[in-house]
Amino acid sequence: MSIHLNAFPLRIPDNALNACVIPYEQELLDTLRAEHQSTHVFRRQGNNILIFSQNGQYPVSGTIEPVNLKDNYYIFCFLVKDGIKRHLSRLNRHPLYFSPIELLSTKKEDDLLAKIIGDAYPFQIYVKYKIDTRIIRDRPCLVIDCSTRRTVSENCLYFLAKGFELRDRYVVAQQTDGYRKLLGHVTKIEGETLHIVQPDGQIGTVQCGDTYLEASRKNFDDYVSYTHDKQKDVVIEKIRKTISSFNGGENKKARIDILKRYFQSNDIVLIDGTRVKIEEAENIQSMCGQLDKPVFVFNDNGEAGWAEKGLSQYGPYTKRTFDRNDPSICVICALHEKGRVEQFVRKLLKGISGSKYFSNGLEGKFSLGTSRVEVFTTGTDDVNGYKTAIETAIRKKADDGSRWDLALVQVRQSFKKLEVRDNPYYWGKSLFFLHQVPVQDFTIELLAQSDYSLGYSLNNMALACYAKMGGVPWLLKSSPTLSHELVVGIGSANVGQERGVGNQRIMGITTVFSGDGSYIVSNTSKAVVPDEYCDALTSVLSDTIQKIQERMNWQKGDTIRLIFHASVKKFNKAEIKAVRAVIDKYRDYQIEYAFLKISEDHGLHLFDSSSAGAKKGKLAPLRGKTFNLSRNEMLVYLIGQRELRQETDGHPRGVILNVHKDSTFKDIKYLSAQVYSFASHSWRSYFPNPMPVTISYSDLIARNLGWLNQLPGWNDSIMIGKIGQSQWFL
Repeated sequence: MSIHLNAFPLRIPDNALNACVIPYEQELLDTLRAEHQSTHVFRRQGNNILIFSQNGQYPVSGTIEPVNLKDNYYIFCFLVKDGIKRHLSRLNRHPLYFSPIELLSTKKEDDLLAKIIGDAYPFQIYVKYKIDTRIIRDRPCLVIDCSTRRTVSENCLYFLAKGFELRDRYVVAQQTDGYRKLLGHVTKIEGETLHIVQPDGQIGTVQCGDTYLEASRKNFDDYVSYTHDKQKDVVIEKIRKTISSFNGGENKKARIDILKRYFQSNDIVLIDGTRVKIEEAENIQSMCGQLDKPVFVFNDNGEAGWAEKGLSQYGPYTKRTFDRNDPSICVICALHEKGRVEQFVRKLLKGISGSKYFSNGLEGKFSLGTSRVEVFTTGTDDVNGYKTAIETAIRKKADDGSRWDLALVQVRQSFKKLEVRDNPYYWGKSLFFLHQVPVQDFTIELLAQSDYSLGYSLNNMALACYAKMGGVPWLLKSSPTLSHELVVGIGSANVGQERGVGNQRIMGITTVFSGDGSYIVSNTSKAVVPDEYCDALTSVLSDTIQKIQERMNWQKGDTIRLIFHASVKKFNKAEIKAVRAVIDKYRDYQIEYAFLKISEDHGLHLFDSSSAGAKKGKLAPLRGKTFNLSRNEMLVYLIGQRELRQETDGHPRGVILNVHKDSTFKDIKYLSAQVYSFASHSWRSYFPNPMPVTISYSDLIARNLGWLNQLPGWNDSIMIGKIGQSQWFL
């Protein structure tokens, strides 16, 4: 048996390369690259610019210094990628970007869509390769990944002639280097002229012949629907399965090996002619680890390794302390859907007879007693209709001197296309949240599922409902440490109706968990732009720690461990400085901290031969498989071969955990095990997640508050009450 990475060691040449060293200036660097990139390589190195030459001649004067590649791995890796890009450009292959290099195969046989629809279609789905370098266990390696990309070969004139609606679609322009730049979205068409709103909000015009539709999923799906009408669902599903199968382990590895062998046969040639050899990937099976499965704790401290089993055997963790038994539940639905909705709600509460996991319903599974349900209908599908029904429901309870324990709101899939102010989905949440009532939405389309499929959907929905009402389904069993430990998730979201126009990145959202997965508190900053993020983070974190300090009765001299999870591109100095400023206020405690970056976008894969004969997930590693990339980096699989549901699910992707060098707590194995446990701890679903709840919950909070902040009259202070301490965002 063997396990291999798609990373191939590079043999570092013995010789040194001369570099001309000059002081760094960004404007100078840009100018040099623009004028001399065909014959020279330019790299910023600290406060200097290093210039490497083909022939020993340099465009400017500076200090000539030898660079020993064996002592400068990052410079070596930079020169390797430059050599690859030059080689591909000489072949007229138009590689894009640099970190990583992207290469699109335009061979006819590499258009996956042509095999389904035909090669005369204006869209294509081509094979895409990503090529990068990475230092793994102190060895520079070439990393090759393979996936797919949608492209559009015909310009907008073609679609105009076909009668396809171009309004409200994003369009791009072809650049000389092959890159297609976003122009904006179309608002009006006059003849062959498109009126567009540009990313900066300005209005402009472009000619159809000079523009292309953006190869987005929306444009692609809409055009397939336009051309295939009644067959659209069948065609789109066939395309999905084809792409997923292509991304399966066997095919992915085979494609990667083909490109690797190509570079091996040609070598990689650096700017000065030095040749670099590529070695075979090492069998790393003996170097991989396997994390222990998390254990969940339920009622009366009952333990189980499977949440479903634990709930059935012991009941939820808060079975004896839950304060909303016999809950009052209001249902908001369309008048003409009332009968079907009532049937649906009964299945949610009482269960589905014969269902494998949901025969007892929300009431039986979570020991809630008997729910008191009242239905309020809306005669229209607009905001006013929903507002009237919701206000009637709220007034009804207010007259009784109480409030609803849960609101179930029926919405439609089509609401997703509406602007926030016209969307009953967001208005429903805001009105109920204003009165501290948790909300569970469901689409009318969900009611069309068979009882078999619906049982799985309702099982997850009931789990979220219980958590939203303040219940704790389970906790994680953790080994006690000598420290009070808090795990802080930092999330973000991009919100806005139009990309670039009114689009805002929402930052400064934190969720705080204790080491056993107890959801201690959530806190939110205002919706802020990145420039204001650090000040917001400092304020939020300070308030959060103060609350927890009082709640958990920290004593002078106690050791406090703060672990920060974020899926940021990197932790910058400002973020770390902001956190340190907060920590400095608590000098009575011994505080240690870890900044843990969690990355999905890295291009590394493990291929495990032990699953080569599996029906699904061939060559996929098991969930919990780990590989130390360096002292501070770990590749961890939070989803593995057994979590894939069908043969066409593709190859699972691991995450890379990176402990920042400024952290004072750096136990990467401990931190990896914790992330692994937190990936099983979402109360949205019983299935393991591809990201830990610290990240997924934070992103959900950011996204929800980002959209709610666009509603007139909404204020984040609404979440200060009890509802803000629950999982309202699930």
